[in-house]
Amino acid sequence: MARKQDYQSAFDVIGPIMMGPSSSHTAGAVKIGNAARTLLQHEPQKITIHYYESFASTHKGHGTDLAIVGGALGFGTFDERIKQSTEIAKECDIEVEIIEESGASLGEHPNCALVKLDCCGRHVEINGISIGGGAIKIKSIHVDGACILMNHGLPILVVEGVANISMINYIINDLIERQIDINEEIKTINEGKCLLALHLNKALSIGTIDELRERYDALSFSYIH
Repeated sequence: MARKQDYQSAFDVIGPIMMGPSSSHTAGAVKIGNAARTLLQHEPQKITIHYYESFASTHKGHGTDLAIVGGALGFGTFDERIKQSTEIAKECDIEVEIIEESGASLGEHPNCALVKLDCCGRHVEINGISIGGGAIKIKSIHVDGACILMNHGLPILVVEGVANISMINYIINDLIERQIDINEEIKTINEGKCLLALHLNKALSIGTIDELRERYDALSFSYIH
């Protein structure tokens, strides 16, 4: 069930401008694709979508394929190109594979998609659920084998790279001093490589993201919003 804090504004409850008949199957699906694209930081060479429960049974009729592929290509919820997104992917030689899973939802929600993107040796995965009104929650993030489990709406700031716990704590304290409102942090560190997700209570400005990337140029920042 969606909670009040899963929505950033009344606009999220009403729903965004979008293509298609359903905010859950189209607008929310676009945002799941957008999240994966943001994490990949490149145009994907391959898009693999695993559908569960409601998404698995209705994705064709509701245009969910067009929505997620469009999101993975970087299209917004209002972009007219979503209607031709699978054709555009094919024209760009982007491989698209769609898998209808018969088991229970990985996201413990009927509107669940696991989106996997590949490019230039980089592999990312986003397990997202569409909770209505165009809002989504991220259940897990994978980057090149590193994984964190979560259950959070947007916005989310993802930091990755070579860093130890002291460095991560330093970055978090720096963000707090910048008055960035962090709700929760989820992290994993393996063999010196860190994957950190920060669930934020408020959106970040583009300028703030640019400042962070410049200050910590050895790390990668992905802002999912």
